[in-house]
Amino acid sequence: VVAEEVLRRFGNRGLSIEVRKGIPVSVGLGGSAASAAGIAVALNELLDLGISNEGLVELASYGEGAIAGSPHADNVGAAVLGGFVIIESYNPLKLMKIDSPKNLKLCIAVPKLQLIQRKTKVARSVIPKKVDLDKVVYNLGRASTLAIGFSKCNIEKIGSAMSDAIVEPCRAHLIPSYNEVKREALDAGASGVAISGAGPTMIAIVDKMKVNETKVADAMKKGFELNNIKSNTFCTNVGLGALVVN
Repeated sequence: VVAEEVLRRFGNRGLSIEVRKGIPVSVGLGGSAASAAGIAVALNELLDLGISNEGLVELASYGEGAIAGSPHADNVGAAVLGGFVIIESYNPLKLMKIDSPKNLKLCIAVPKLQLIQRKTKVARSVIPKKVDLDKVVYNLGRASTLAIGFSKCNIEKIGSAMSDAIVEPCRAHLIPSYNEVKREALDAGASGVAISGAGPTMIAIVDKMKVNETKVADAMKKGFELNNIKSNTFCTNVGLGALVVN
């Protein structure tokens, strides 16, 4: 989808594209965004198009539209730029990137569950169309705290801001062991825990100078096991974005 949009805008020509994706699909790890971002960046380099970062994100968003039903920049913005990305506006598209604290580690737990067909659309469908004002106020406070946490490299602030009163409570029932995984991760020292993307993957952030990230990942695995659910866990760093490697 992204390649077709690039060629529509910049002139049709023959292309052969091979995608080697090491990201599990349909589990909330941004696999579709990674492919879309990779194609946009690769074609920009290959065809010497000189597209801006905002332009690349906008092109990549068409790939997300094919998955989620409408183009959006939240996942592809981070996939193209890396780090913590704020979408300042959509029309025109404006992005702001903030580098993540060097001691911030991510702990990921991917439960082995039967995948829901068109999971992203299902996860979006449970989001309420109308929201109480007090929940909006709460989330605005969390969003502001998140931005401040990243700008000041304060992992505890970042973690406390990963609390959501609107979307996550509506999606929690889609993830067996959601409450157990969150509790176990926080008890093991995680600064914050949330659903990754549309789920069912869970993500925790850790200050590696204070907490052993492996223990947090093990605790998340235990949380799923409390309901006899197996999971794959791993720890990683914040991504650098889409890079041309050769």
